Amino acid sequence: MTKGILVPPRTAFRRFFSAASITTLALIAGCSTPKKPAVAPPPVIETIRPVPPMGAVEGMSIPDVGPDGKRLTPNRGVTSNTALWHVRMALNVAALSCHGAGDLARLQYNQMLHVHKAVLGEANAAVDRNYKFEYGATGIGRREQLNTVVYNFFSLPPVQPTFCKAAVEVGAKMLSMPSASLLTYAPEGLAALEKPFQDFYEAYADYLRRLAEWQARFGASVTVVVSPTPLPPPPVPPGEIPAQGLAPRAPAAPQPAPAVATPPVAVVPTLPPARP
Repeated sequence: MTKGILVPPRTAFRRFFSAASITTLALIAGCSTPKKPAVAPPPVIETIRPVPPMGAVEGMSIPDVGPDGKRLTPNRGVTSNTALWHVRMALNVAALSCHGAGDLARLQYNQMLHVHKAVLGEANAAVDRNYKFEYGATGIGRREQLNTVVYNFFSLPPVQPTFCKAAVEVGAKMLSMPSASLLTYAPEGLAALEKPFQDFYEAYADYLRRLAEWQARFGASVTVVVSPTPLPPPPVPPGEIPAQGLAPRAPAAPQPAPAVATPPVAVVPTLPPARP
């Protein structure tokens, strides 16, 4: 007959208490609420006030958009001769303000004036002729007014880095082609020189949109001008006319009427009356 193993009372009590504790903990764990998964904090929203692109100033006026979707500039609606002359003015600005790459823009400009002297002179004469035909005696003054606008347009400080790059590329192309091809290339070259400014205007318009959104969300107490007055449209140069054979469309400035000579008055001598 196998005898059972006798366990001391104290040991039996410990074993019983341990088993009861494990059972109790299992029951409590089964009734407890499962923990919720950790929720990520909301994303941080940028509250930095937008700044103008390319180091431009705030509150700057930019041109309106024309029917073709591009900003209105003094280079729109130009003839080939006018386009060539505007290219010359743009490269003149580059020669004065673009000093990188060993003054390449200035060297190209001076070389272009020498190599293409004849065709540039012909373009200049054609533009003068167009203005005189369209505006008569005031034509040259109107042309000089637009020339000032063109020079100022290509001198816009924030755009100079990208403009200088475009100017060197256009200058190299013009030096690589014969003079007879310049009039054909002029509109394309002018568009390439203007592109950095069109891109800048679009970037500035986008900045104004972002600034308005920022003010609406975070800057209610800040006064920001988000819609500056657009620049007035620049004057449009006249179209092309034949070299000869047409009279000016606009009358010449009024000239003072020439003095009309007064005919002399005949003086009839009178004799004293005869004495009786």
